[in-house]
Amino acid sequence: MVTKADPERKRKKTQVPFRLNVLFLVVFFLFSVLILRLGVLQIVNGEEKRIESEAVEEVIARKEAPRGKLLDSNFREVVGNKPFFSLTYTKTVDTKAEDTMRIAKWLAERLGVTEDQEKKITVRDKKDYFIAKHDVTELIEERLSKKEKKLSDKDQYKALVDKITEEEIKSLTDEDIKILAYKRAMETGYAYSAQRIKTNLDNQEVSIISENLGDLPGIDIMADSKRIYPFGESSIFGQVKQIPKSRTDYFMSMGYDRSDQVGVSGLEDQYEQVLRGTKEKSVYLTNPKTGATIGEPKTIPGQRGKDIVLTLDMELQFHLEKILEEEILKAKPLGGNDLLKSAYIVMMNPKTGEIKGIAGKTYKDGEFHNDSYGALYNSYEMGSTVKGATVLTGLQKGLVGMGEVIYDAPFTKNGMDKSSWKNMGYINDLDALRMSSNVYMFNIMDRMIGPEHWTETYAEARYSYSQFGLGVKTGIDFPNEATGYEGKPPEGESATLYDLGIGQFDTYTTMQLVQYVSTIANDGYRVKPQLVREIREPAPNEEAQGKLLKRFEPEILNKIDIDQKYIERVQQGFWQVMHSPGGTAKSYFDDPEKYHNPAGKTGTAQRIIRHPSTGNLVEKHNLTLVGYAPFENPEIAFAVVVPEGTPQNGNQKINKYIGQRALEAYWNLKEKYGENAETVNGNLEKDKEAAENSAQ
Repeated sequence: MVTKADPERKRKKTQVPFRLNVLFLVVFFLFSVLILRLGVLQIVNGEEKRIESEAVEEVIARKEAPRGKLLDSNFREVVGNKPFFSLTYTKTVDTKAEDTMRIAKWLAERLGVTEDQEKKITVRDKKDYFIAKHDVTELIEERLSKKEKKLSDKDQYKALVDKITEEEIKSLTDEDIKILAYKRAMETGYAYSAQRIKTNLDNQEVSIISENLGDLPGIDIMADSKRIYPFGESSIFGQVKQIPKSRTDYFMSMGYDRSDQVGVSGLEDQYEQVLRGTKEKSVYLTNPKTGATIGEPKTIPGQRGKDIVLTLDMELQFHLEKILEEEILKAKPLGGNDLLKSAYIVMMNPKTGEIKGIAGKTYKDGEFHNDSYGALYNSYEMGSTVKGATVLTGLQKGLVGMGEVIYDAPFTKNGMDKSSWKNMGYINDLDALRMSSNVYMFNIMDRMIGPEHWTETYAEARYSYSQFGLGVKTGIDFPNEATGYEGKPPEGESATLYDLGIGQFDTYTTMQLVQYVSTIANDGYRVKPQLVREIREPAPNEEAQGKLLKRFEPEILNKIDIDQKYIERVQQGFWQVMHSPGGTAKSYFDDPEKYHNPAGKTGTAQRIIRHPSTGNLVEKHNLTLVGYAPFENPEIAFAVVVPEGTPQNGNQKINKYIGQRALEAYWNLKEKYGENAETVNGNLEKDKEAAENSAQ
């Protein structure tokens, strides 16, 4: 039986499935949207999102390690490291300007600033700081024109900087300057690279910083060092400074950081890659998008640079420097020596090329300045010391014969009077060297001149001289050595060719001169000069020697193309200079026991120069001397150069006095150390005291 309630019940039953269907459809739609979104994420953007979620970038921060040491031939430290602490700041890409300012202010209040820190502050730094102290937006609104406000942000700031006045710069207080000194140093460095912002921290400063490192993000204390010179500084050692702007690209390509300290001159430059230490590395993990660091950095320890053992004997070096100073002071008061202010000497083993001593001194403003560089870079007309090369050239080319006699008397060439320092009459090649005849050399050069092509003779003669090392690089392990200058003969003039033959036309360095005489002493073999003997691992302690990594062996550059009998002939002439009657150096070196039977050649190059004080033309002379000993088996060669002296009144003795004392010092030291001279570990103070006493 059907009742009235049945239709109502039936209607309700039909509504329930409908609602369920609607709910199902809504749920299905939502799931479809979710699945579609997941599909887009996984299929379309999946790889990108995976990389983004897993992205970790390594950033490496480096700290410099101490440089290697320089030791002399007796393993005495001549360039070392003095440890100290530096304050460093390492910024990251997410470092905020307000944090930098806060830390700079904190440091300025507690540490103060040094004069060196203040000197680095530029006018531009002060303008930037003035802007930073004010609201930039307000300054732009107040000071920039409508046209300037339309510029890019960078150009707007540049225009604003230009509008900061000198009065506004002067308004910065002393406190502002101190803060600025730290702020500019902190902003100079590169992200994740430790930048020195103050060096030589004292104990109190180290303590203050250490106690507050937690509140100073990026600030750290780094063990640092600076170069020290137990025997005194020398230009040969060179200097260490921050990378010069002109060489930034080169060093960056070698893996350096812009703030690194590098050798910029001398041996520090030449052996930079050896002396450079292995940096301590701190590896940071960062998010490449945000720049934020992840966790603590991993530290990889560094190592001090390798040590180099020099060929120099610092005790001999000390002697040579004292000798130059004393002889300059003795010579200057003598007549005609008013412009004499410098002297140079190089001592070298002619067989190995090892430089035993290289010294230069210049007297200026009442004090001496170290000028060892001058032995490598300053070139002069060397005078008669080069006559050995001229005679050898003449003998080899058949222009003169051994023992050939030529009459030494004045003559005129192209209107120029030519003569020796005295009329010598009939002389042979040995006499010409012994008494230093110019006319004999003029005859050799005259016979070189062809009938129509005399100008080619300059090149022919210079090629011959170059075999001895004159006018070319010696090959020494030192940066940018000079080669001297070639004289320029007047058009159609051949008389200057004669001057070339007596060392008064082209210029040479003291280093070239010692290589030249060494080549003669070494039977015609030209050996490369060497300032470094060995490279060693850093020593484990002060008393020990590091492991030998490399020893530089003698390097023969060439053998001169001249018969041995002619070389021996000139060697004999050099011996007569110092031992036979009439020899220009006999009275100075004819003591076989004291000087060990040396041979050599003196030189005096005439120069007409304008006096710097009066402006008048005056005659001056370069006084030179070359030699080697012992004559039978040479082990030491030397060259002495004293520019702008005078031979009047016997004042040319300075070059011979220097040579005398240098040879004597060398043999005395050899006797002192015996055969173990190169393995002695000397006591520094005793060595210096002994050298000073014997030099006196």
